[in-house]
Amino acid sequence: MCVRATVGGAIITFALDESLVAAAKAAAARRGTSISALARTALEQQVAVDAEIAAGGASGVLQPLLDCAMGRVPRIVAMQRLDIEDYAVLKSLLNAARLPHTVVPMAKRNEMAAGMVAAIKALGPSA
Repeated sequence: MCVRATVGGAIITFALDESLVAAAKAAAARRGTSISALARTALEQQVAVDAEIAAGGASGVLQPLLDCAMGRVPRIVAMQRLDIEDYAVLKSLLNAARLPHTVVPMAKRNEMAAGMVAAIKALGPSA
């Protein structure tokens, strides 16, 4: 499926799978925006990352990505600082910046698993 958009007076045509268009429409509806606005935001973020990398800087968009990749802040904090709601967008930005995705340390994973087991046990036997 081809999608045509007008951007700053320029008409851009994208070839997209119908499933992607349907998912984009649903995402736009949830956010109360348009597919064009979603695409514009994603492109702006990608361009900002590329510009910061080219300039050798670590501020603006790149700093929250670096903080997230290095485990200095949780991914939700990085997403808030970048004003994004979708984890897939964060992963895309980390990829664009050629940064690793965060990995929860083993001790924290064990702690989380123990908490889940305790919560399940607290529910009692199933009927």
